[in-house]
Amino acid sequence: MMRTGTNIKSELSGRIEVRGILGGAVNELGARIVSGEWPEGGVISREADLVEEMKVSRSVVREAVRILSAKGMLRSRTSDGTRVQPRAAWRLLDPDVMEWRIRAGDRKGLLQDLLRLRLVIEPGVAYAATLEATEAARARMSEAWAAKREVFADSDLPRDLRRRRFIETDLDFHRALIGAVRSQLLDQLFSVIEAALELLIDLQMRARGYTSDMIGMDESQAMHEAVFDAFIARDAEGAERAMRRLIQRAIDDAHDGFALLRED
Repeated sequence: MMRTGTNIKSELSGRIEVRGILGGAVNELGARIVSGEWPEGGVISREADLVEEMKVSRSVVREAVRILSAKGMLRSRTSDGTRVQPRAAWRLLDPDVMEWRIRAGDRKGLLQDLLRLRLVIEPGVAYAATLEATEAARARMSEAWAAKREVFADSDLPRDLRRRRFIETDLDFHRALIGAVRSQLLDQLFSVIEAALELLIDLQMRARGYTSDMIGMDESQAMHEAVFDAFIARDAEGAERAMRRLIQRAIDDAHDGFALLRED
């Protein structure tokens, strides 16, 4: 069954969601491309065949191809058919492309890309945030850390709810830190990769043998606290070092967790 919604605009400036038959067609074709049904450089099925397979009109197929071309995934030429573009040309930060990668079983590749991105960007974010944060941003960061501490300490929460709240507060901690830099581009980047970040945190918790008592997550919590303490102390270099250690720990955990992905 085709999913009936997708984002036809994937730039960091925002999303425009298309629903209904067209959204379903875009999602089906996008997922099939990412799964490797048609290899990079290969020609996808003919328009008439896609009409028959998906039970949609020619105009829907053409518009779906146009949208996927805008995502960098397809290229259409009258004399050469519609071919799958090399993966390097895809808009890999597009929320739909990331979701299709997850659905196609490419979670490991996506998360490895994300970890590289985090290791390059987030230590610098911590440094800049510590220097640039306004008093309002510092208050926002303090609220985020307090919420994270509360969930970590609340042993009365049901296991699944506590896990979900731990992930939510972890994301909000990083969101608040990025917000302190006052860069709209960074804010938009975080919103784009948030779904993949959630998957990454969940994988890290599983790799560490998460239990309802937060066993296995105490080291991660302490590393977040080190980032927060340096931020509050206005120690930019300390915040940068603490964040680098935190991301490196996440990388180590992810390597352990990738075996769990193969078991799913």
